[in-house]
Amino acid sequence: MMAAACSDTKDKTTIVISADTTSFYSIASYINTQLKYFDSMGVTYSVVRSEGAKKDSITTQLAAIRPMIQSFMDADISDSIHKKNYQESVFRDAGTASLNINYTPTDTLAPIKNIDILMDEQTSLVKRIFIRKQQLTRDTTNTEQLSWKTNEGFTISVSKKSNNGFLLNKTTTVRVIIP
Repeated sequence: MMAAACSDTKDKTTIVISADTTSFYSIASYINTQLKYFDSMGVTYSVVRSEGAKKDSITTQLAAIRPMIQSFMDADISDSIHKKNYQESVFRDAGTASLNINYTPTDTLAPIKNIDILMDEQTSLVKRIFIRKQQLTRDTTNTEQLSWKTNEGFTISVSKKSNNGFLLNKTTTVRVIIP
């Protein structure tokens, strides 16, 4: 009887699979909403580029700034592939009357180093988005800092620094011109 009882025991392992219910803020969706709003208003864009002492400016249409906007879209970590590599934290910033949603990488090799989304604490509408990307290629650190201000435009600052010093400091500011 003892042998029968022993042979009847089965190693049962229970595996619990749970769905990831954490929802990260979709930067791409936000940017697309902004672009639809700008399109409905018939806006043009003022683009000011500065590199060192050189500065130039133009007025243009959306097609000319789309490549710059793509940098924001590429920073969207809300999908299941990317969000597993980031940690979300939320805090209230009394100084700006904002809720700050912050994303930081759990993997130090991730190119997106920081995302801050400031939302109005009364309306829950996005006021600003700040993104910092950084990559190391050989002896050069490439840093890209992106800032989007709701209904106004955006700024992209790019710097490249090698062991010998800065190779590039370039800022592009795009502002919406409402007719």
